[in-house]
Amino acid sequence: MKLLMPSPDRPIGTPTVARLLLLLWSSAVALGGDWPMWRGDAQRSGATTEALPAELHLRWTRKLPPPRPAWPSEPRLHFDASYEPVVLGKTLFLASANHGTLTAYDTETGEQLWSFLANGPVRLAPIAWKDCVCFGSDDGWLYCLDAAKGTPRWKVRGAPDDRPERRHLGNARLISYWPVRGGPVLTDGVIYFGAGVWPTLGVFVVAVEAETGRVLWRNAEAQFIEKVRIDHNELFDTGLSPQGYLAVAGNSLVVPNGRSMPAILDRKTGRLLRYVQGYRRGDCRLAVTGTLAFVGRAGAVDLSTGREVGSRFGQAGKDAPARFDPRKFELFEGPIFDYIKQPGISAWAALTPGILYGAHQGTFYAYDLTRPAVSEYETKLYGTYEARPWRWDLPELWKLETEHAKGKLPSDALIKAGNRLYGHAGKALLAVELPAEGGQPKVVWQHALDGTPASLAAADGKLLAATKEGGLYCFSGEKTEAKAWPLEAAPLPQAPERSFPASQGYALVLGLHDGRWLYRLAAQPNARVIGVDADAAKVRAFHGRLVAAGVYGTRAELFVGDPFAFPFPPYLASLIVSETGFPSKEAVEKLREALHPYGGAICSEEGGRLSVDAKRDGPLPGSAWWTHECADASRSYFSKDQLVKPPLGILWYGQGGEDEFWTNNDYGIGVKPQGVGGRVFAYSLPMRALFAYDAYTGRHLWRAKTEAFTRFAALPDGVYVAANDTCTVLDPATGAQKAEFTFQAGDEKGRKPLVSDIRVGDDVILIAYAFEKVRVIEKGLWDSTALVALDRRTGATLWTRKAKHRFNNHALALGGAAVFAIDSPSPTLTAALTDPKEAPKTASSEILALDARSGAVRWSRTVETAFRVYGPGGWTAIRGNDDWLALCDGLGLLLTGKLSQARAFDAASGEPAWEGRVGAQPLILRGDAFVDQNGNVYDARTGGPKGSVPLLPRGGCNYAVGGEHLYFLRDRTVCYVEAATGDRHHVRNTRSGCSNSLIAADGILSVPDYAVGCVCNYPIQMSFAMVHQPEVAAWAGAAPAQLEGRTPP
Repeated sequence: MKLLMPSPDRPIGTPTVARLLLLLWSSAVALGGDWPMWRGDAQRSGATTEALPAELHLRWTRKLPPPRPAWPSEPRLHFDASYEPVVLGKTLFLASANHGTLTAYDTETGEQLWSFLANGPVRLAPIAWKDCVCFGSDDGWLYCLDAAKGTPRWKVRGAPDDRPERRHLGNARLISYWPVRGGPVLTDGVIYFGAGVWPTLGVFVVAVEAETGRVLWRNAEAQFIEKVRIDHNELFDTGLSPQGYLAVAGNSLVVPNGRSMPAILDRKTGRLLRYVQGYRRGDCRLAVTGTLAFVGRAGAVDLSTGREVGSRFGQAGKDAPARFDPRKFELFEGPIFDYIKQPGISAWAALTPGILYGAHQGTFYAYDLTRPAVSEYETKLYGTYEARPWRWDLPELWKLETEHAKGKLPSDALIKAGNRLYGHAGKALLAVELPAEGGQPKVVWQHALDGTPASLAAADGKLLAATKEGGLYCFSGEKTEAKAWPLEAAPLPQAPERSFPASQGYALVLGLHDGRWLYRLAAQPNARVIGVDADAAKVRAFHGRLVAAGVYGTRAELFVGDPFAFPFPPYLASLIVSETGFPSKEAVEKLREALHPYGGAICSEEGGRLSVDAKRDGPLPGSAWWTHECADASRSYFSKDQLVKPPLGILWYGQGGEDEFWTNNDYGIGVKPQGVGGRVFAYSLPMRALFAYDAYTGRHLWRAKTEAFTRFAALPDGVYVAANDTCTVLDPATGAQKAEFTFQAGDEKGRKPLVSDIRVGDDVILIAYAFEKVRVIEKGLWDSTALVALDRRTGATLWTRKAKHRFNNHALALGGAAVFAIDSPSPTLTAALTDPKEAPKTASSEILALDARSGAVRWSRTVETAFRVYGPGGWTAIRGNDDWLALCDGLGLLLTGKLSQARAFDAASGEPAWEGRVGAQPLILRGDAFVDQNGNVYDARTGGPKGSVPLLPRGGCNYAVGGEHLYFLRDRTVCYVEAATGDRHHVRNTRSGCSNSLIAADGILSVPDYAVGCVCNYPIQMSFAMVHQPEVAAWAGAAPAQLEGRTPP
């Protein structure tokens, strides 16, 4: 084994340096009596010099609503999954994302002292300093309040002054484009924080003077960084998405970057120094000590290089791979392989000079930080590639298995106070006495809670514990009767009875008076009401009633501002009303842009009667739908939507609830999303469920359980879901079953069919199926042995056709009252063909045109094509090189091909039109032209070249699809290319699926989350939507920033 840290020039284990570290730590950690910021100090060490009383007794409890994190389905973004206690003197401060408040409590009694309402969720813990308390909000501002009174002293915006105030839905809340989600940290009288999530809208890291709020510097360059090492060891332009708590290490400011590894800035100047996005293990949570930053569950970064401590890249010299190289996986700059294998070494640990204290499943550990070592170990990647990566180990000083260890209960929350550790095993809160030299640690106190601790703090002689379930517990040395503060609850006030429309979706109440609209809308379970009024006192009063009713943050939220000049995003509201009246017809007309396209209405009252002043009855003029996985039944992979054009801004992101849609990175084995009638329909393979959500807001509509092999097509009249021997038609709005059609397709063994694909035409439903199927493409997932046609109205079986060899999904189209299919040998290894060397050089492909109603052959053509077999791992080639067809319906041409050979036939007669060569599939059909995946443009009538568009190069598993103005693809990140100019735009820091999940429909670009489970370490991962927004063109960054101090290989 050889030492990685300390290095020869930084021997942190020497007595002199150890004493220096102790001195620095003693001055940096939370002073006895206070816990002034998250995890106690600017290093997020979770350690304080204050010793708590030897015997602790429950002093008071308070029940709060369970926290609702922004990203409930992504643990690596749980920066707001718990209440986080901060203490100054005898005052406890708690931020609430649910309610958008910072609240102060008396540490002696648990009594509430004051509460301050921000204009958005408050997701991160504040800083308590001197006589003030400072915190950030999703409204885009950092606030400073008088700690005793809760009155404002100053506030500063994260974005620069020249940015207009803009809001959109972020995690189901109406928030600023630049929310403060880079949790504030304070050192030397300076507060540092981060604002913004989307680099293409601008992200900012800001330093302000704590006393006055004066901006010292603002880094506006971190949104666009040149040549950052990302996944697959590639260098790529990227940016920061500061989510999580910032930390300080000497002169370095460590900025968490959501799901990625942190970046390092010079805290004196704000200059970006080092950043490696990483391949895996990124996390919003970090804790620093010396030149180490522990990240998430199993990551650690050397702050002097910006690389993870398990990275061999810096010492590989000339062997360091410049980009992706499957022969050198262990040398990638961002390690693929795990390097921290000891339990308890994580960002949840308590850090002191030279010692890391950790806990894992009821066992406590102490490790020596001064003698880390690395060694090689042997492993295989994907069971195939042999590798010798590094592992990084710390000497174990001691280990204590508690009585709870056998239960393997969670033990995340951990702090050190004085000579004790405070942690937990499940719901049991524990205190561990640290041993003297040569001694053994022991559990000296424990207390059973009603929930699982998520955060701990030691201050004012008290231990504070916040649970995942929303419980807050205070323990002190004084034995007294514990005071219990229950969750305050009161029903919504009764609104006056009057004519009132039922409402679903978002409703705006502009101008508040007696709550008649606010309360009635908030009482409706499918409505989300947003109220705006210029009177802050009035807003606070209504806020209190909505909080007491338990609906604030889920069904209602309020804002202080001019109700008729508030920056609402487009297409938000299904209903807009006012309790104080609309000031003018001009004001009503100005609000029209905020109306939901499908039925959004502005209503007013007069004499107790309701009238409609303005209404939208979608679809939006110029918009189009995406009804099949391949866009339509003809397999065009093209959207006719004219509204989706550059530049694109973020309309909404993150659904913020238990019913968020997500599916894994399916590499083509799943089902692609579709968009019709203002709704997105997407299938989750892990959950075996079909989801529907509102395209314009992300609001969950419904989910329906399905079989393992399910395909669907979404049409205005219904969602046609095919599985086994049934096609079920679901109501697009509710998911309720409208019809169920069963067809006879059992084989001689009595097996039910497994569906491969579906097409829906004017009056026919076409289903492809097989009786044997596994979810592996190179084992025939896309193949089928038969086709069945059903009457779309009655479900009656019209005809069935069995294949001589097999049909496949990429050679199946419906249009012009005809079904088009290719019957050909499968290119996959089968039982009859187990060795690729035995494969024939050529094979016959029969191109069929069948009458859609009768199944009769209208015409057929047999062509001889080159034959190739694809074994394990060959799925990426199958899509581009197997038999394929696509129908140019407007030209009456059927395009077919295999490998690079293409043929066109008259769709009605089968007469050959032309023959030529084309690039990779699938083709994108654009009117009288088509585009291959290499970006070559062809004349559809002749097959001749017409130019090119820059669809290459592109990185990552995916294929391109097209629209009237743009092509959509994955080039590492979500990317769109302008059809007219070829200009390429990257939506930095997030990616689409491993097969295309970008759909241009209903006037917007919808991007459901098809990337869960991918090891690619992108900072943000969620469903979102984009809309044409000209002003964002200037915000993405004109020129990239360059990393400073990057050590070349």
